[in-house]
Amino acid sequence: MEQAIPVDDPGLSPWQQAGPVARQRRRRLLLGVVIAFTLQAALAGFPTGREVITFWMLATLLAACGGDVRVWRRAVVRDWMPLLAVLFAYDLLRGVANEVGGWIFNLPYWASSADSPELARAHLAGPLEADKFLFGGTVPTVWLQQHFYDFGVAHWYDRIAVPVYLSHFLVSLVLAIVLWCVNYRLFRTYVTTLVSLTAVTLLTYLLYPAVPPWMAALNDRLPEVHRVVQNTLAVLGSETLNSAFESGAAYSNPVAAMPSLHAAIPMMLLLFFWREVRVRGRVLLAVYAGLMALTLVYAGEHYVTDVLLGWVYAAATVVGVRAVSWRRETADGSAVEAATAAR
Repeated sequence: MEQAIPVDDPGLSPWQQAGPVARQRRRRLLLGVVIAFTLQAALAGFPTGREVITFWMLATLLAACGGDVRVWRRAVVRDWMPLLAVLFAYDLLRGVANEVGGWIFNLPYWASSADSPELARAHLAGPLEADKFLFGGTVPTVWLQQHFYDFGVAHWYDRIAVPVYLSHFLVSLVLAIVLWCVNYRLFRTYVTTLVSLTAVTLLTYLLYPAVPPWMAALNDRLPEVHRVVQNTLAVLGSETLNSAFESGAAYSNPVAAMPSLHAAIPMMLLLFFWREVRVRGRVLLAVYAGLMALTLVYAGEHYVTDVLLGWVYAAATVVGVRAVSWRRETADGSAVEAATAAR
């Protein structure tokens, strides 16, 4: 049995509590999880469903805890339950968000599927007209697809767009696990920021359901717009391992478009880690945010307006959480100084 500092130490994660020998064993366990995940993604499809991703995240945490179920269970409850709860709530509630907002504002119904008569209530004109205003009457999604996309063909940039788009489902959680292992203080601020960003985005979907470009095209408001990522996966003979929840319409929301959480999270990562990484890290994060934005617009998933608003949400969340943390730390420091002076 590995010897470790008691797991209840509030300033250290189980990874930090382990000695050099224990960490070597944990690295081997983590390598095993990575290999198993890679095989599953290659054979069954890349996971995008929440419960599938959660399983792999919990397996990774178990490896980081050296396979000790007792330590793992206590760490998950203490450190990860709030994030997991919010993410599952996001998946469950976003499916009814458009119905609530549509009912409150008496929005019209729009076709939301090319293969079935499914309908969704949402704003359509606002985001579309905003993009036209920004780009002199041109809709960037339409222009990009007319100049670069060929249905049934997987160009090299289409192949790049697929992993960029799918990275949304893993990158923020992988970074959370890394921080949990190596920088427990920063991990807690990071999780608070990610949870807050997800929550305010969901609230916006509730109050302002919006039609994405591909859905506007279904309703004859745009020329034909293809969903590039899904089409490219089909051309390549690949697939994604979706959530069991999303097999029912009640748990999916085609009009959860404004702001783009896909765009907001990379910008949140860029701003959050700006002071924590060197120039190379900043460049990589900036390139990732830019590639994600371009992919979302080109792939027909979001308007530029959705992306820009997602960036605004990310900036506001990072600044807001840091301001609250700074005030709390200042107040705690003042209280310690006062107690010391009283002695």
